[in-house]
Amino acid sequence: MRILLTSVLVCCCFAAISQNFLSWQYNDRYFSLSVGTGTSTYFGELNERNSINDDLSQFSFGVEARLLNRVGARIEGTFFTLSGDDKNAPVSSFQRQRNLSFQSRNMHFQFHAVYYLRSYQGDYYKRWTFDPYLFTGVGYMKFTPTAELGGERYKLREARTEGVDYKKWVTTIPVGIGGKFKVNEFLNVNLEISYHYAFTDYLDDVSNTYASEFPNSTAELLADRKDEVGVVNPEYYDQIQPGARRGDPDTNDSFLQISLKAEIFLPPDLFSRKNKAIIKKPSAYD
Repeated sequence: MRILLTSVLVCCCFAAISQNFLSWQYNDRYFSLSVGTGTSTYFGELNERNSINDDLSQFSFGVEARLLNRVGARIEGTFFTLSGDDKNAPVSSFQRQRNLSFQSRNMHFQFHAVYYLRSYQGDYYKRWTFDPYLFTGVGYMKFTPTAELGGERYKLREARTEGVDYKKWVTTIPVGIGGKFKVNEFLNVNLEISYHYAFTDYLDDVSNTYASEFPNSTAELLADRKDEVGVVNPEYYDQIQPGARRGDPDTNDSFLQISLKAEIFLPPDLFSRKNKAIIKKPSAYD
C-alpha cells in the first residue's frame, strides 16, 4: 500500500509542476481520462501451452497528464479475471495428471511513466493522428485464486493447498507499448499491449510442493485432484503425494493484457465555478 500511496503523491507533484510551468505550452488540456476493456492472459504453472486468451476479461479506467515534450504520467485502475487449467496440457503430461485449475478476480492499481516516440505538437487539438508510446512503472494488485469443486467455488488461499500463507496483495512491474489514434479534437482511441511481472508465484495457487496437513477434508480435495481424471500416466500418478513437487518455485507468475481504450481530454477548470463543458471547440476551430 505504501508503494501505491507514493506513486499517487509523485503523480500529483508532477501534475502540479506541469500546471505551473507548462500550461502556456500545452494549451488548456494536458489531462485526459480513459476507460477501456480487453483481454488478460495468465502465464504460470497452469498454462502449459502459453495459449493467449481472447475473451474480454478486464475493465480499466485511468487519468493521464502530459508533463514534458515526450513524457507523461498515468494512474490506472483495472479489474480483470485470470484463469488456468491443466486440462489444456498435453495428454499424458504431468500437468494433465495433476489436474489443477484456478480462476481469480483481481483488482490492480498502477502508476505509469509514459514515453512518447513523437514530439508534442504544441496544442492538444493539433496532436498527431497516430501517437505511439512506451510505458513502464509499478503496480499493486489484489488477487484471489479460486477453484470449483462439487458445483461450488472455494478460495484456494484459505485451503492452504501447499501449507503456505501467501499475501493477498502483490507488487507488479508493467511494461508495455501502445498507440493513440486521434478521432477528433477531444477523443482518442488507444490500443495497448502490456506484460506484467508479479513478485509472487501464487497467482494460480501453485508453486512448490503438496501439503501434508489441511484445515479440512475439502481443502485436501482441492490440493490433490489426480483421482478426478483417473490414471493418465502411472509414473506421474504415483509421484503425486504429500511433499512431492506441485509447481515450479523458480519462476514467478505473470500476465499479458491487450487493451482498447477511449481517451477524452479534460479542461483544467472542469470543476471550477466557470464549469465549462468538457467538449467545447478550441478557439482555432471557431
